[in-house]
Amino acid sequence: MLIRGREPSSCFGLAGTDENAGTAAVAWCIEHVLPFRKQVLALMGCDPEPDLSVASQVFGTDKGFTDIELVGKACHVIIEAKLGWQVPGLQQLKRYAPRLRSSGARRQLLVSLSAADSSWAIRQLPGNVTGIPVTHLSWNALSDAARRAHSSTRSPTDRAWLEQLLHHLQGYGMTSNIFDARAYVVSLTRDRIRPTHPYTWTDVVEKDSTYFHPVGVRGWPVIPPRYVGFRYRAEFQSVHFVTGVKTVDRLQDLNPLWPDTDSPQFVYTLGPPMVPRARMPLGKIYNNSRHTIALDILLSGSADTFEEAIVQMRERVAAAGE
Repeated sequence: MLIRGREPSSCFGLAGTDENAGTAAVAWCIEHVLPFRKQVLALMGCDPEPDLSVASQVFGTDKGFTDIELVGKACHVIIEAKLGWQVPGLQQLKRYAPRLRSSGARRQLLVSLSAADSSWAIRQLPGNVTGIPVTHLSWNALSDAARRAHSSTRSPTDRAWLEQLLHHLQGYGMTSNIFDARAYVVSLTRDRIRPTHPYTWTDVVEKDSTYFHPVGVRGWPVIPPRYVGFRYRAEFQSVHFVTGVKTVDRLQDLNPLWPDTDSPQFVYTLGPPMVPRARMPLGKIYNNSRHTIALDILLSGSADTFEEAIVQMRERVAAAGE
């Protein structure tokens, strides 16, 4: 069944794939699947609590809607979720602090939830807001918790809900589908990165088998692709499997020849190059455009130019109704 032009991957997808749909799915499983509740509470350092009130989109006197709110005797937790790499801002977290301060629970906690990994997010978040501790969970961490819960339970009902949740959360985290056979193709220049050194942008790929780009700004991905392709010297050159990903703010700390940055950057470790069957000139395309194209179109020789590869991919997507 298609909903707004897309086929949901799970029952939770019937509500969409925005942050409200994601947190509603998580809240439902915390409420109804006790092994998952135990795993999530453990991630936040909270004791297991059978009599836990679970709610989503709770409106308060602070005029804010909490994405997930967990209220019990042992803990009172407010989870504020974001799509992509962002984390909640200080003012947003401050809005919910009075709710927690008025709580009778033994422990109060503000939790950021997004695709960002904890090591980066914790550096961006305050340690506390008016005395309320702040921590971070990633969507991937919740998926891992669901897998652990799935392994620990023999309940067919629990396992069914967790399988649906895992399908739904695939689009929220930092990990793309390992079987995705598409490449994210970018343009490189042979210009020097630093004027005083001959090291160039193509050297990053050809000599160091790496590539980097900003996270989630100006159209850059918020989820690392499985394959990255490169075009330079007026041709499509190669595609590489991404064997590893790390996230840093300062590229210059990894390699002093790389640009100076102070914002989230994906750094990919690349596998060996796979080259097209025949030389593939670019054709008429925008120099700095970025495209996602199927591997077979890039490598099989079905497209004589990169421009034709773009057209073939568009036709394939249109035929699939996406």
